[in-house]
Amino acid sequence: MTDDMNLLMVRHGEILSNVKKIYAGRSGEGLTAKGLAQAREVAERLSRRDVHALYSSPIRRAVQTAQIIGEAIGLEPVTEYAFREMEMGPWEGMSEDDIARLYPEEWRMWRDRPAELKLPGRETLDELLKRVLTGVQGIGRSMAGRTVVVVTHVAVIRVLLLRHEGKSLNLYKKIHVPNAGIFEISLP
Repeated sequence: MTDDMNLLMVRHGEILSNVKKIYAGRSGEGLTAKGLAQAREVAERLSRRDVHALYSSPIRRAVQTAQIIGEAIGLEPVTEYAFREMEMGPWEGMSEDDIARLYPEEWRMWRDRPAELKLPGRETLDELLKRVLTGVQGIGRSMAGRTVVVVTHVAVIRVLLLRHEGKSLNLYKKIHVPNAGIFEISLP
């Protein structure tokens, strides 16, 4: 048995904002019927794994997904605020088209050099990564050699994968993270 924690990051199931390409941010939007089905499918896949702990972002769509997973694997999800979605500031609730129209320079930067974007009230990718790493380190201390599932959001998964791979946060937009996707990394 290794001392590395096996981290399975799961993106929540689909919400309507995902379909409409709207930045839901920290809204309380719930899963669509398709999102519920995705959560059941990922729960079935995870039920075949030896999972020792289940954590979730406190945002409703992640909690709903985690509850479905928890029922399948026999664990109660633990809410961890470090894994909540990125603070979108003035972009929260806006569509990508509206952001491109109202914030053209910032949108270009977000598309081409996302790690450099700074907007009042909006978390930077570096700030997000620091928050997520604090959460991972917090659970990692007690989970060495074990498998942990974290139900979270696209931004959290992207920054953690890039950090794990030693790549620039400017590659953020290059990582495809589908709803109910599972991403596995091993952490010392």
